[in-house]
Amino acid sequence: MEELHRIKKVINWLIYTEIAESYKQIADILGYTKSSFSQIVNGKVPLSDKFVGKLCSLDENINIVWVQTGEGSMFLYDNPNSEEIRVPRAVWQVIQKQAESLSARDAQIDSLIRLLKEQTDESKKINARQDGGAGSAVAG
Repeated sequence: MEELHRIKKVINWLIYTEIAESYKQIADILGYTKSSFSQIVNGKVPLSDKFVGKLCSLDENINIVWVQTGEGSMFLYDNPNSEEIRVPRAVWQVIQKQAESLSARDAQIDSLIRLLKEQTDESKKINARQDGGAGSAVAG
């Protein structure tokens, strides 16, 4: 398989995994015009290492050596078509932000619970003192 065919496989993979919606969007992400991107992908302009590197950087699992030489597998880690679910990068970033937000909220809730426990304990002490003081005044 020639290098341009491997480039097209990578682009199709990026679209399939929803890293981008189209060739045009990949061109935009990489900083190329639609026309210059098309010329590169169709072999009218020679591939550069810079282009290949930028393209492969859109999915950390793409094996740049495979793209350039055809050696090895398209992917660096395991088979992405296995039973593992691949999450697009943008979705993963949203998930991470939500997890951070939830963790911060959990910390706030824990802090409020501690504060309420302290107030409850203090209230019990005050009530105990008042009950104890009233009982001793009646007895005396």
